[in-house]
Amino acid sequence: MAPKPNPPPKEDTWAFQPIGSPFPPSPVKCMGEQNMYVALWYKHGKPIHGRSWNNGGVVECSFPYKEAELTTKAQLEGQIQVLQYVGDHNNQGFWYEWIKYKDRIEKIDDKHQLFRCGDSFPIFWKRKEGNLLGYVDNKTEEAWFSFNGKVIKQVGPQLNDMYIITRNCIGGPPHCECDNCPKPPPPPPIPPPGPPPPRVMHDEWIDIREGDPFPTRKLVQALDKTLDTLPGVNPDQYVALWYMQGEPVMGRVWNEGGKVAANFSWFNNEYCKGVGSIQLLVRLGPHVVGYEYGWIPFPEAATFEEGKTWKPVHVNNHKGDISVGVVNLAGGKQILAKVDVRNESYGYGYQGKEIAARGPACASSVTVLCRKALPGYKLDG
Repeated sequence: MAPKPNPPPKEDTWAFQPIGSPFPPSPVKCMGEQNMYVALWYKHGKPIHGRSWNNGGVVECSFPYKEAELTTKAQLEGQIQVLQYVGDHNNQGFWYEWIKYKDRIEKIDDKHQLFRCGDSFPIFWKRKEGNLLGYVDNKTEEAWFSFNGKVIKQVGPQLNDMYIITRNCIGGPPHCECDNCPKPPPPPPIPPPGPPPPRVMHDEWIDIREGDPFPTRKLVQALDKTLDTLPGVNPDQYVALWYMQGEPVMGRVWNEGGKVAANFSWFNNEYCKGVGSIQLLVRLGPHVVGYEYGWIPFPEAATFEEGKTWKPVHVNNHKGDISVGVVNLAGGKQILAKVDVRNESYGYGYQGKEIAARGPACASSVTVLCRKALPGYKLDG
């Protein structure tokens, strides 16, 4: 049976957010970014796109304006907008697709609409010093980006390999798991030397807020089972990611009366109420991914030799390589915790404080969440 066509496309959805307010639900990420989202600001009625991010559950942002980077509530006159996408193409009538700027003339039509506000549209610059989201002035075809108190202007051919957003009104995104999209058959045995069919090779994180309805999608659970855990702690623990002052922090979430409850630890403190916006690790279907998850002892997971089979699920940060694992405690108890494989440490929140250990106490007691590529595939990081 052919898939049903999408309904007529809806308008874009924006959350109006004061700087420092709780991060909104269902934000639209920049391509390949863990904590960079599409934002919009108006100056004298003129729209300007920039980037926002989640810091400790609240909104922070950066916008280029003339020769200055604007980040504060006073500079931005209090409020910005964060792009949202709730549901999927079956109710929205479209999905956001990133295309190269140089392909816009060929690819944009009435079913592939340029995402813009007035004469501004966002543009994503992949660069070795750190990726940025800025905006293009459609009248001048000049792109503007801001970071670290500076503004950068790019023009002409410099924009060609940067990415812009279209509203794709045909079907759903690649590897969509909705009931309406066709499911590919299991890949056939790989005849040498032909490559296998393309599959998702990155971890899939969904944005959600503490207190939201618990998601129906399948999440990655600690050790893939109900734990024998500490007193007062929910034994069904799922992998979560939170940002505090720009640092990624892994922790645990659970279903509390149908709602998302969360617990993180950072700098000797436990954070279990009011953490705001977080991310949950989704277990995609086997027909979609080219890897599998496994829980691997720390000594094997923390090696850095070339060609290792199991690689930790991680988020890089200048202070460490942040992963997640299960700590094996006295009496057979277990609990999900953040793990720093580079600095050989773990930490989790319990009874109002952070419980942490380093060195041999970590290496001998932790099982780390890892991935390995399926035959014929290669992990992307």
